[in-house]
Amino acid sequence: MTTIPADLRPKAYASAELFLDMLYAIRQIADVDLESVAIYVCVGEATMRPVLNDAALVEQIANVDVAPEDARGSIAMLLVSDRLGLPRETVRRKVKQLITLGLLYEDANGRIRTTPNFADPRMKDAIGSIHEAVGRYHARLAKCGVES
Repeated sequence: MTTIPADLRPKAYASAELFLDMLYAIRQIADVDLESVAIYVCVGEATMRPVLNDAALVEQIANVDVAPEDARGSIAMLLVSDRLGLPRETVRRKVKQLITLGLLYEDANGRIRTTPNFADPRMKDAIGSIHEAVGRYHARLAKCGVES
């Protein structure tokens, strides 16, 4: 019989719970299908990447609801398709739906960004729920004797 690391099973359980909690929280922003959630998160990460890579910028814009455009990243639909392993046509169609819902927009160069929506109460609630889920993840691991 093959042995596995003692922390593997608790990490798997806690990770599954965290993932489901995050999906639920994100779907509170807009009731969309799972592919659309994945696209929204992928575009959101790309939009926030320049800020997250610059600690001084994080501090500078910490309290503003809309980050300056030059501090926001973007992503091409083709790259979204590649990153998520989804067909290009699916990504194109779902991006258009997310644009119609006001969650994404396409810039003049055809690149996609999330709309600035941190002031939206649904966004604040979703982010708060995700933060709480991360806390539960760490607590679940600690309860199993796993350091996180």
